[in-house]
Amino acid sequence: MIALFVNYKSLSDGQLMERVRRKDDEHAFAEIYRRYARLLQGFFFRRLGGDVEQSSDHMQDTFVKVWSSRWNYSDGQPFRIWIFTIAYNLCKNTYRQNQHEQEYLDSLPADEPIAEDSTPLKLDAATFDSALQQELARLNEAQQMLFELRFTQELTVPEIAAIIDIPEGTVKSRLNTLTNYLRLKLKDYE
Repeated sequence: MIALFVNYKSLSDGQLMERVRRKDDEHAFAEIYRRYARLLQGFFFRRLGGDVEQSSDHMQDTFVKVWSSRWNYSDGQPFRIWIFTIAYNLCKNTYRQNQHEQEYLDSLPADEPIAEDSTPLKLDAATFDSALQQELARLNEAQQMLFELRFTQELTVPEIAAIIDIPEGTVKSRLNTLTNYLRLKLKDYE
């Protein structure tokens, strides 16, 4: 008996992807798009310097890649890791293509001396966010990506390790170094 109605919203990402892979189910693909398009758009917007058009293009490229690579998705594989690996690799390719930007980011000093200011700071969330964004802009591409995956996308250490293809211990070490650096740079905002 053929099911006449499938409630796509109730299916997990993995179940949807299996329908896409095995049946070329465009409705399942549309549901995946609905779930992830906005998330990926924001990811690319932050990773690609706030360029709305480029972010949109990369988001679309990600879904083209998901569709064209649907046969590479395997049963039980966490879909979120799989799609963010695709997105991560698109960012890496863009960074390579824009080598001048990467050279600029690499030329920024990692440990600038912190200016001592004895005047008390009157802070609000916008002031802190602005200072955080300035510090994040000083980080190299790998550090920015690590921050994005952990603190903006809220991925776990194992998920990040799978996306970046490095050991979990290395992810933990890099996160520790990154958070200590940011804590030091933003200590006036405690």
